[in-house]
Amino acid sequence: MILLRVLSLAAFMLTPSESPAADLVERLETLRASHNVPGMALVIVDRTGIRETVALGLADRESERPMTVDTLTRIGSVTKTFNAIGLLRLQAAGRLELEEVLHEIAPELPLINPWKDEHPVRLVHLIEHTAGLADMTPAEFAHNVPFDSLRAAFDFAPEARRVLWPPGRFPQYSNVGAAYLGYVIEQRSGMRYETFMQHEVLVPLGLDGATLHADPRTLERLATGYDSDGESIIPYWHMVFPPLGAINATAQEMSALPRFFLNRGRIGDKVYLSSDTITGMERPRSSVGARVGLSYGHGLGVEQEIDQGRVWFGHGGDGDGYLSHFAYQPALGVGYFLTFNAFKRGALSDFKRAVQAHLSGVQPALSNAPSSDGPLLPADAAGEYGALIYRFGDAPDATPITLDIQSGHLFLRYPSGNRLELIKVAEGLYRHLDEPLATIALTKVDGRWVLQGDFGSYGRH
Repeated sequence: MILLRVLSLAAFMLTPSESPAADLVERLETLRASHNVPGMALVIVDRTGIRETVALGLADRESERPMTVDTLTRIGSVTKTFNAIGLLRLQAAGRLELEEVLHEIAPELPLINPWKDEHPVRLVHLIEHTAGLADMTPAEFAHNVPFDSLRAAFDFAPEARRVLWPPGRFPQYSNVGAAYLGYVIEQRSGMRYETFMQHEVLVPLGLDGATLHADPRTLERLATGYDSDGESIIPYWHMVFPPLGAINATAQEMSALPRFFLNRGRIGDKVYLSSDTITGMERPRSSVGARVGLSYGHGLGVEQEIDQGRVWFGHGGDGDGYLSHFAYQPALGVGYFLTFNAFKRGALSDFKRAVQAHLSGVQPALSNAPSSDGPLLPADAAGEYGALIYRFGDAPDATPITLDIQSGHLFLRYPSGNRLELIKVAEGLYRHLDEPLATIALTKVDGRWVLQGDFGSYGRH
């Protein structure tokens, strides 16, 4: 009965151009029920506007308030995409450069970098997660009392702000980078981070109702966040560093983000960021893999993901009780934002696959990059590789990966034990059989072979 009531409400609110496909609604509802997700909302766009919307289930179990595309949810780390857009606007205005050194902008912030003379932390490293930083400590994740300022937040655990490997080499996701970038935004804009984001980024993009604080109006509009069981309520997470993921927004408003990228930085007839800038956001530039030609990975607030032979651009977000994702596919000219109020990563993966399959339709995927001539591997590159970096804890995973050639074919054995064939695309660049472009780089760093891909960065034993 709840499903029928919510579907009826959603259908009543839609214009004909926004009517969802029945098979997509059925598939999403099946997934929502099987994962015990209270409620979910989806907005699909093309370059001209909203194409389809879906809202299923409940924003709050106790009151049975329905989820709609106008229900506020937490977008989590999708906030980092807005951070990147704001920084690039400041760069376009001549107020900063992404190659600038963090210490020269904010020497007062805690940061221990043993390689600071030869390998300083630059802004681009912080955006692309190549600064050599592990993630926040358990105490920082658990802290749930807002600080008066970003500067005060850095004083909470200054000893944890330590660079663990030379910056500008290995991508490793860390929420700490966003904290530094939020502070840089304040220094170069002359505004508090929250003020700058609302007035200079969110409102110009069309997110007039987005918020970054738990004020009474926000809490009134916000869907209730639930834990991985889909039942236990998670209190509002204030976050030590709001730039890591504090934005609250509706799916309806968030439809502006994939549309912004599909239109290559234009908002209506106004150029907010240049087309070249948007293209530059979509590929990494600061890792050792990028320097040998790897275009796949985490760029400037945008990361890539391959699904059914097609590359999607976007970013995901965990709001602690909420999971969100935005993505777009330029060749198809479509994009989406989806959000739901439970901490269930398996549900997010299934929702994404269903939406992307719906949008891909019967159109063929991109052709796979052809194989390259010449030896599959340098003579001394085969063998075991050990992890060089880590996100949590105090040491990398000890499980190795292995490169070997058998019967003229190259194989990579992952820590999970899976052994998959690699195709050489160009010198130092490889892909799996079902991938349309190179996703793995092999290069030498300080005389040692290094493998870099979605699995991390590994050095030859």
